[in-house]
Amino acid sequence: MLANRILNVLVGVLAFLVVPLQLVTTFVLGLLVSLSFGILMLPITLIWVVLSFPMIGASWLTARIGWLRTPIGLIGIPWAILADIFVALMPSMGEMESRAAKLMLAESWPYSWECWRFQIGKLDLSSSDCTPLREVVGRISRGNPLMQRTINRIAAGEALDPNV
Repeated sequence: MLANRILNVLVGVLAFLVVPLQLVTTFVLGLLVSLSFGILMLPITLIWVVLSFPMIGASWLTARIGWLRTPIGLIGIPWAILADIFVALMPSMGEMESRAAKLMLAESWPYSWECWRFQIGKLDLSSSDCTPLREVVGRISRGNPLMQRTINRIAAGEALDPNV
């Protein structure tokens, strides 16, 4: 929980730099993706995979060995921040709920493994063993209607709406 609280503070501070850049990068990259007929989305997706797999893998390790959660969680904060900034700066191409799900995955660090399992329908937030993830997801979605909608759709087992 400590690593996630530190991550939330750092993401909040960095938001003052990222949000103005987000307007420019999403517009420019959105134009480039449109002009390339979507081919530019392939390297963008590949970079996301390179960022997300180690994050989920390290989170899996901390889920298996509980005492590693804090040390690995603190070490993984820069990686999670990088993943969060990457998702924020890349064009969503209209798939806002998918972007919100990726942001939730990055911002739930070091509970990314549990969050990913929740997103693919293998974990129920209402179960008793999900208390830390439920707290983290609640903190992430507080005051964010799109994130709340995404969480509700995932919890209900619905597909994410690509045209939000």
